[in-house]
Amino acid sequence: MEQTRPNADELKDETRSAKVLAEAEQRQKAHRPPSPAAEDRPRHRVSSRTIRWLLRLILFVVLVIALLILYAKLKNFLTGGITITAPESLCALLPDETMGYSRFDFSNAILGESREKSEFVVLEQDVSVTSRVSQALANLALFEKSQLIRSYGTGVYSVDLSKLTEDDVALDNELKTVTVTIPHTALSYLTVDVDKTEYEETQKAIFAFGEIKLTNEQMGLLEQSIQDAMRTELETADMLAKADASAITQVQKLFLPLVQAVAADYTVVILLADS
Repeated sequence: MEQTRPNADELKDETRSAKVLAEAEQRQKAHRPPSPAAEDRPRHRVSSRTIRWLLRLILFVVLVIALLILYAKLKNFLTGGITITAPESLCALLPDETMGYSRFDFSNAILGESREKSEFVVLEQDVSVTSRVSQALANLALFEKSQLIRSYGTGVYSVDLSKLTEDDVALDNELKTVTVTIPHTALSYLTVDVDKTEYEETQKAIFAFGEIKLTNEQMGLLEQSIQDAMRTELETADMLAKADASAITQVQKLFLPLVQAVAADYTVVILLADS
């Protein structure tokens, strides 16, 4: 049998079809997204692992804080409240509607320089009080911040000589003495020198931040507590005895010129009335 050869037109059609297929295949490869490089894949895995660890760490911290708050509430519920011991000379300010979780602790009421005064005022006594102001979120130690404040004041003691009568004055011509019986001294008033107040740097626990801020009402309570602590220290038995001793000396200096103006060879003796 005689084989038929393709004519020129058929050859052109086949060549054109092959060219079309080749161009289509090239276009398909050009639009296909490139596969990620092998060297980039480990980087994606490392980044994802880091994110997972960070999320676990944040979740762990939140869980610890939640457990601490829950523990504090359960402890308060089971024990029936929190007991705070304060110095006898002070009234502790427990967390309440006014103070919240602020607390004032006072210590080291220290007596300073003494200054003698004539007339009714017989003694001025310097005094200082160290107070500790603290605040804590949810009353937890991990969130506590505190500050020491040193306050300075002066107590003034006097004797009320306006109550003296003839019965309080005794004359002894043999001993040439005039004996005057005076009442015991008393703390007349107390002044706090605000300009001398010293504030130490705020101490903060691991989770505490910011500075201590008190409301106007809390500041009023703090100032009143400072005065109460100073007054308690100034009215101790030792301080009143010291003021009485100063009163004897000062009142004698007051009356001696008056007596010797009448009789130069007479002296003055000052006694304290029976309590």
